[in-house]
Amino acid sequence: MSLPHQPVYVIVPSPGPSIESDRLLLRPIIDADAGALFTIRSRPEVAEMNNPNTPFRSIEETREWMATKVFKSGPPDIIGRSFNYAIVDKSIPETEEQVVGSLSINQVDPFPEIGYAVHPSSWGKGFATEALQLLLKMWWNLERRTVVSEDACPAEIEKTFALCEKRNAGSCRVLEKCGFKIVGDFQEDEDDLFIFALERP
Repeated sequence: MSLPHQPVYVIVPSPGPSIESDRLLLRPIIDADAGALFTIRSRPEVAEMNNPNTPFRSIEETREWMATKVFKSGPPDIIGRSFNYAIVDKSIPETEEQVVGSLSINQVDPFPEIGYAVHPSSWGKGFATEALQLLLKMWWNLERRTVVSEDACPAEIEKTFALCEKRNAGSCRVLEKCGFKIVGDFQEDEDDLFIFALERP
């Protein structure tokens, strides 16, 4: 199956909003988060299930990856903006590193794609599911533009998507808990991926 295509409905603010639950705070990623993100993305068990599949070797490489989260295509008001968030564990004292993961809308064109990673020390706590639910709440509440298809009919129901390695059972469960459904599969390099989709409520 080919990858999805969807018009850009969303109007992305800059900076994006923050949101929190009893346990977590999601806030836009800043440059000072590079060290914490390197700690996460340098772990082989994290890299194995993310693109690229190799652990990061430096904070500079982490900063280069952070720069890829800026939208480079889509409507002019989207380009140069991002929807890239740090997952902050509010139970950790402020004197220690509170960033335990990241998640983002990686791109909006040709389709809005979600990506996320959590430090292995925070696996099994439901943080990825909770953080994704918070991110989706923010995403669906952003302002929308009117999109009309070429035949002057309203465009299709808006969705957001995620690509997940078929062998990554934990991440597949996270997406399913958040309401995503498998709509196809896709081969990218050596990776065998499910295509998940979620309709805007």
